[in-house]
Parts: sequence; C-alpha cells; structure tokens
Amino acid sequence: MGVRFPIQPRMVPPEKVARRLGVTPAVFAEKRLALESAGFPKAEPVLGNYCLEAVDKWIDFRAGLTRADDPASAQAAMLRAVREKAWAK
Repeated sequence: MGVRFPIQPRMVPPEKVARRLGVTPAVFAEKRLALESAGFPKAEPVLGNYCLEAVDKWIDFRAGLTRADDPASAQAAMLRAVREKAWAK
C-alpha cells in the first residue's frame, strides 16, 4: 500500500462548525437562522455541510479583520455587479 497523506476536509458538518464558532451544536442550531440573516454562509444543500473557508472568512469579516476594500471583497463586489447586470438584460 502506498503512502497516505492526511486530508483536511474543506466541507464540514454542522457539529464542527459549531465547534469552530465556540458553541455547542444545540446553540448553533438555535442561532443558525439569525446567523444566516447576518450573512453567515448557508450549508451546501445536497450534503448539508458547510465550507470551512467561507465560515472563516465570515468570522474574519465580523471581527473587522477584512476590510470592505480589500482585494477579495473588491473582486466579490465586481463579480456580483457583473451577475446583476447580466440578469438585468
């Protein structure tokens, strides 16, 4: 058998998201809708898992670690504007 390398999953179940947020799964389930209304990423609809990178970016933004004018935010805003313009036709 060949060498196996550890894989860090990018999509994680709600229990791990709760742990990442420092709360119990019950608290996360209770607050999930309020979190989503505050921009928290939604679970992927087929598997029900969350993108850990998106969760971390949301945490960074809420903590003031990401500025609205940083390159990633600017790129997201540009892509959003292009999509909205395309749909407006």
